[in-house]
Amino acid sequence: MRKEKRLKTLRRYALPVLVLIFIGAVLLLCRARVQTEYPVLQPADGVVDAREANFADEVYHVINDWDFYPGTLYTPADFADPVTAPRPDQENTEGAEKGTWRLVILAEPDTYLTLCHFSVDFSTRIFVNGKEMRNIGFVSDDPDEAVPKVRYLTLPLYTGESGQIELVYQFSNYWHNDDSFIQSTVLSTPENIDEYQRGLIFYSLLISSGLLFLMFYFLLCAAIQKRWEYAALGLCCLVIALRNQMFFGEHMLWADYDFFLEYRVLVLDVSWIPASALALIATFYPKSAGKTTLWLLGGALLILTALHFIVPIRQLVLLCHICYYVCAPFLLWLIYRLARYFRKERKPDALDWLTLGAIGLLCVTLIWEGLNTGSNSAVNHFGVTPLAMVICTLLLAVVINGRIQRQTALLRQAEARNEMLGQVNAMNKDFLRMVAHELKTPLTVISGYAQLLDRQIERQQPPEQASERLKTIRNEADRLSEIVSRLMDYTYDKAADTDLSAVDADELLRGAAAVMRPVCAKRKNELRLESGFHGKLHGNLELLLQVLINLIVNATRHTEEGVITLKSEDAGDFAAFSVTDTGSGVAPEAVPHIFEKGYTTTEGKGLGLAICKETVELHSGTLELACTGPEGSCFRFTVPKEVDE
Repeated sequence: MRKEKRLKTLRRYALPVLVLIFIGAVLLLCRARVQTEYPVLQPADGVVDAREANFADEVYHVINDWDFYPGTLYTPADFADPVTAPRPDQENTEGAEKGTWRLVILAEPDTYLTLCHFSVDFSTRIFVNGKEMRNIGFVSDDPDEAVPKVRYLTLPLYTGESGQIELVYQFSNYWHNDDSFIQSTVLSTPENIDEYQRGLIFYSLLISSGLLFLMFYFLLCAAIQKRWEYAALGLCCLVIALRNQMFFGEHMLWADYDFFLEYRVLVLDVSWIPASALALIATFYPKSAGKTTLWLLGGALLILTALHFIVPIRQLVLLCHICYYVCAPFLLWLIYRLARYFRKERKPDALDWLTLGAIGLLCVTLIWEGLNTGSNSAVNHFGVTPLAMVICTLLLAVVINGRIQRQTALLRQAEARNEMLGQVNAMNKDFLRMVAHELKTPLTVISGYAQLLDRQIERQQPPEQASERLKTIRNEADRLSEIVSRLMDYTYDKAADTDLSAVDADELLRGAAAVMRPVCAKRKNELRLESGFHGKLHGNLELLLQVLINLIVNATRHTEEGVITLKSEDAGDFAAFSVTDTGSGVAPEAVPHIFEKGYTTTEGKGLGLAICKETVELHSGTLELACTGPEGSCFRFTVPKEVDE
């Protein structure tokens, strides 16, 4: 049984796992198009010697050790005369609001090269061999005239006859506290740079636009299915898709966008990334988070979000750091509550481990990115979380579908159980009405006889042993009245709920015997009890009682002036119950069909044994015809024992 269940589970998850492996392979193949390892060109005193470089086959990383001139916007003309040219100040690079970067590249004469990287943060004016090539934003000595902007740039270079290229970058930064620096720079032939950029742009668009489409899908699912897990996934996909500055700034925004608004949105997006990870944990395990925690976190994030559009732009990075600091204790608190939840409430299953693994991967990536932001250009502009978010999203989508399938299966089981219970209740009502009315008749006789004896006693004309007989009659009347009251309550929908709980085995046997002894006596049958198990069962008392009643009724129909034995015994993890009679037995041709609905050899409806079997299986037990023949039949069923926790 367990082996079949494991195979069924394996088949259920085999296809999703194969699809995930295929998607992962495609993503890794696309990621392989983005070159990450380069030969290095190291400048010395503001000059990089690339005459020995193999540009035909390689893309080179130019180390950003350029000459720096803080505080002044120099032009190439200022460097024309080596005697009067300004001297670089490599020691004072911090806090400069404006300045100049300069690099000389030595390469083979008459060679076409291409250099590409992000512009210097906030505004950049570029000169190549004395000519102005680009002005990203507007660089100026006057803060009121300067216009900030950041773009990804590509510079065509030609070495000419001298084989020398002079690069002069002016920058102005009146809006931000961070230092300006030359971004990660690559240099090669136009063909190699084109291939490099194609891979970079393809991967950037694939991941970020894919995350945006996933966001739309998850938000639609959240609106239709009313599941907060989908909403949290949509939020994560949005903030991490916009985290890629090339995708957001180069492909989503128009050319003349407002830099200040874009910058505030970008910093806000980075600030929301840890909050989105917390939202995943809180929505997938709401019981572990708690409403108070969610309200506190939500209130803090709303305040910080509003501050992103209020504080001066120089304070935005500090505000972003505060967001990370605010989220850190919430993350630790959620981890503690989650561990406590799994320790006290339930053990984690396969879906839980998959969920925790996916969210853990995302959190580790976010922590690594947070520690390297500001010191790594690739982290600053592209981030390392988009690929992790795609993997996390796919895994959590599998988790949500698994949860939905589990809920659907439970719903189907509940529907089947309700249908079976409806059939049981219908049969119970018919049977119990008959039994109740049959028991009411002897009760009326007993009560009348007791009243007659009372009158005789009052007249001081008691028959012999009248007092003893009166006591016996009254005791029997009280006992039968209690049985009838319980049966009538059950008949008219006043029974207890059908939840499974601890059931006393001896109480079950005594209850069945109390109800069925008068019925057995009508056909002069003796009902015997043999109790071999005195513990607790895991089941429903009323349903199990009805199984025994139905089996005894069947035995009574085929037995007259005989013995019907009701027996319990220990059977390992189960308790076994049997109803044995000394009647005519079951016909051989009927044996294979006795548990089929609608099959009957008498005037009944053919539902009794079928419902008994379904009821026992509902309790995870089995019902069988143990033996039959001319000397009688024996029906046996098992019920699991109650496990002490």
